[in-house]
Amino acid sequence: MKQYKKNYELKNAAKDILDGKYGGAVLIFFLSALISGIVRLFISTNLNITANTAYFSTGSQNTSTAISFVFDIIMLAANIVLAVMNAGITLYFLNAACGQRCTMKDLFYGFRTESSKTLTIASALVLCQTFSQWPAQYFLQNYFVDTDVKWIYYAAAIQFICWLIFIPISLGIKLSFFLMLDFPQYSGQEVLSHCWHVMKGQRTRLFKLELSFLPLIILCILSFGIGFLWLNPYMQMTYTCFFLDLMNPKETA
Repeated sequence: MKQYKKNYELKNAAKDILDGKYGGAVLIFFLSALISGIVRLFISTNLNITANTAYFSTGSQNTSTAISFVFDIIMLAANIVLAVMNAGITLYFLNAACGQRCTMKDLFYGFRTESSKTLTIASALVLCQTFSQWPAQYFLQNYFVDTDVKWIYYAAAIQFICWLIFIPISLGIKLSFFLMLDFPQYSGQEVLSHCWHVMKGQRTRLFKLELSFLPLIILCILSFGIGFLWLNPYMQMTYTCFFLDLMNPKETA
């Protein structure tokens, strides 16, 4: 009979592994956030300039809206490309957990090796997250236009429905980058399919693990986000321990 570790055991294991390695773990997340922030800031700045220029030139709100839609697509494509770095972060923490050499170069692993496979998995993860957020954002935008409170109720209702749909899907493919590294012979689609199969019966356990970080996430928000520099490596290593435990559970009589 398979026996999996409890949440507190996974967290304790993550702390033990990170002991003496926290500096590098924080740095790789910081570099990822810095690169992502610069790219997103560049796109957002150009969006505002282009949309304002178009509005003052044509006086048409529809033109400005169309430009915003194009930039939304550009931002989505950029988020997918940036998500490729998560494969490198996964490699870094997996190497650290297994006692292997890990360096900052790991961050760009997904761009150097199996880039098409990594891009396929990154697309699935980002699209899942995006589709769970876009409908609610649409209703909120309507609220900012006419300040009718009904749009807030609509946004809350549609967000709840999206969570019911997409949270199980997200949990089912969350460990895809781990499996990609563990099964290099698989294609991107095969990795996603295998991850979905592996996570059957395990999504609730992973969801509870994620919820256990909620108090720390709130504290990090109250610290104006600075605390995430320490929390993100801790969470990532805990997920790494979850994956290793999932693939090699203890056998009991």
